[in-house]
Amino acid sequence: MDEEDFEELQLQSLSEVIEIYYQLFKKEMEISSAETKGKNGYDGSLLDESAVNMAEFAGKNNVSAFSQTLAELLTMLEWQYEKKLPEIQDSAIYNALLRVEKAAKNTSSWELYGKEDDGLLIALTSFEVNMLEQTISMYLTDALDKSTSQTLFFPLTDFYKSDTLVKWRILEKMASMKITPEQTIYKHKLTDCISRRIQVEAGKWLTKEFQKLKLSGKSSVLKDAETLTKILKDFESQMMVAIDVTTTAGAVFREAYSCGYFDCLSKAMDEKIHPVCLQIMQSMDTYQEYHKSFHVNLRDSCALSYSLYIQIKKLVDLLKSNFKNPQTFKLEECSSMFVKCFMNLLQVIKLECHNRIKRAVETEEKDSVHTEEKILSSSVIVLNCFCTVIDEWKHIEIEDEDLKTAFLIKISDSICDGAKIYAEALDNRIPKNSDDVLKDFEFTKKICTLSNSVEHVRRYLEDLPRQMLWKESLSKSSQDEQELPDEDSSGYSDQVLRILDLVHKSMDSHLRGISLAMMKMVVASIQTQCEKLLSSWIQSVNPNQTFDKFFHCFNEYLESIHDSLKEALFPQFLSQLWLSILMYIQKEFQEGLPPEHAKSLKQNISELMDYLVYIKMEESETHRPLLQQMVSILDLNSKTTVDLQLEYFSQVAESIVSPVEYLGHIAFQAGYKVIDEDLIDLYINIQKGQRIPARKCEMNELYVKLQLFPGSMFPNQIALKSTPATEDLDNPIFNQFFQFSNLPLEVLSVKGAVIQVLVLNETKSFSGEAVLLLNQVQNMSGFSSLEFLPVYLMALRKFDMSQISYQVLENRSKWDKNAKTFINSRKKLVKNQKKFLTCIPGKLSCTS
Repeated sequence: MDEEDFEELQLQSLSEVIEIYYQLFKKEMEISSAETKGKNGYDGSLLDESAVNMAEFAGKNNVSAFSQTLAELLTMLEWQYEKKLPEIQDSAIYNALLRVEKAAKNTSSWELYGKEDDGLLIALTSFEVNMLEQTISMYLTDALDKSTSQTLFFPLTDFYKSDTLVKWRILEKMASMKITPEQTIYKHKLTDCISRRIQVEAGKWLTKEFQKLKLSGKSSVLKDAETLTKILKDFESQMMVAIDVTTTAGAVFREAYSCGYFDCLSKAMDEKIHPVCLQIMQSMDTYQEYHKSFHVNLRDSCALSYSLYIQIKKLVDLLKSNFKNPQTFKLEECSSMFVKCFMNLLQVIKLECHNRIKRAVETEEKDSVHTEEKILSSSVIVLNCFCTVIDEWKHIEIEDEDLKTAFLIKISDSICDGAKIYAEALDNRIPKNSDDVLKDFEFTKKICTLSNSVEHVRRYLEDLPRQMLWKESLSKSSQDEQELPDEDSSGYSDQVLRILDLVHKSMDSHLRGISLAMMKMVVASIQTQCEKLLSSWIQSVNPNQTFDKFFHCFNEYLESIHDSLKEALFPQFLSQLWLSILMYIQKEFQEGLPPEHAKSLKQNISELMDYLVYIKMEESETHRPLLQQMVSILDLNSKTTVDLQLEYFSQVAESIVSPVEYLGHIAFQAGYKVIDEDLIDLYINIQKGQRIPARKCEMNELYVKLQLFPGSMFPNQIALKSTPATEDLDNPIFNQFFQFSNLPLEVLSVKGAVIQVLVLNETKSFSGEAVLLLNQVQNMSGFSSLEFLPVYLMALRKFDMSQISYQVLENRSKWDKNAKTFINSRKKLVKNQKKFLTCIPGKLSCTS
């Protein structure tokens, strides 16, 4: 090129000069490449002479160093795009990009538009801008869309052993290049091409792997689920490799606008994995419905389905944690595909748990006992089963909150039902209603072991709410349920907790009941073993002697039971034993024996109770009323005959219960005068009767009889009798005065000492009594006459024979003279009495 040509060039615009430089550089490259024929590729370098010519041209026409390197890069990219020979090496293109980057940094200030924080903005000619956009875009289309022979993005197993790294470096430099103020189009194309290429390569890999699936419905679904799980595991492995690669060499994804490696990968998964997964799970639902009555088939299919679910969830979590831009994708909502499977899984877990419990009981070696814990080995297996179920439940990863709640309730219910099954199985080992069992004390010890085992399981499950984190799980679910208001969410959690609490309490109550029934059998056995000595003690004339024999035998059995029963159950056992002994004593105790017998028996019972309390008997409200009743009976039987009569009359006089048969009222006055330091006279004025059923019951006359009780306290006093009343017998007027003289003053302070006012007819077929305690009689010292004393209006009653004190007296009358006299006097009148209904004059008729 001569000087005239150069001068002519100088007159042209810079853009035209750059275009000429670009054309000249292409020619020089073609010349230089001819010299590299037969060599392994072309590195884009010019021959020395060509290089000198291009440098001379650039110098004379003010072509900047940056424009020179850019022309070199674009020429190489165009060369490769047009697939000229010899082929340009990728390393040569990468080096050219480095030279462009270096030239940009060394560009002088007059060649710049400006400088921003993230790079230089170089004043390129319009030709350079057009060539830059066009050439790089063509290169990207060819390299990423057309050339599919080389694996660039997936899988990346051999990433560092291939030329892929150099290709990534080229793309990275293209993405990071910022030399013009305008937004370059090729960078958007770069993002699109990379995104498509990742999806294509991942889809291609999955399509090839999916050829291993048969997809023939329920006939092949188990194998398909297993195969798909393996494919997804391999896919996960490839993703882990991709994470390592993109972390260390993935600058291209940080530079390429919104292009994220795993963002692109999620699209490929939605396109390829989601429909295949959906198809397999639909076939699985069909399979499980068909085989729902076959536990093994259901169990195996659930295991495969759950493995697939977990693998999908791992992939989803792995993707989400590596997203460049947060987004949602179909596979993220995979839980809906597995709903039926999860419900079947619940059934499988329940059956597996219960079957294992049954096998543990059935296959357990005869009386296989854990010596230290005094429990059956099967109880250890059962608790291990529960622990396994709880652990499996904790590791079941479910996204759906309703399904989580369903699992929480059903798993808790399955465990509680399992505990009931175990307890019932142990209970069924005990023969029912067999006297031989109660007599065999060795078998009784085995019952202790059964009860220990039931209690061992129950005690462990007391902590079930904490082990399964009921409150924490529901609280977390409530927080995750964003669409529910706080009040509704709290109410829902409380409702679920109430359901869980009911299930738990039902199980606890059931196991307590079975354990209690077993302990009652142990109690019955001890009572059977000691029955002769127990009966002898209760019925013996001298209980103290026979009690020692009974206690010695009783204590030996207690020691044996203590060695066989768990420490936690022993206090409860003692409580049941004590209750049983009290019931036996109450049943066998003979009333009416001498008071000394009852006193000794009461003392023995107190000693026995103190001993049982000492050895940690559980305090219970159950036996307290029975004990009080028994002590009350013994107290009565410990009293003398006179004290029993005082007790009887005190209860009759203080009774406020209305009589069943209305016999009318009697009005009278009573008072006393002190005639000596220790003597009194008692005065009674019988006024009249009211509403006595006389006329309608065909009575001809009525009279009043007065007597002091107990008779043994008043040996010199005889009964006083009024003259008969014959007129207006429904309301008879007596107006008769009676006196008991020289009574001991002390009788006024004796509770139960009474005066009996008895109203009778001539045949004694009618009799009614009113009883007044002597301690209620007025002192007449402040009154001038008996007429001024208060009037007692008391209901007439039939003789009360229902009091326990009366029954004791009746039993004692067999050998006690005073008791016999008292009982006979009461029975004599009762024998002649007719039964009257409510004979209120003017209202009801009197019938007998």
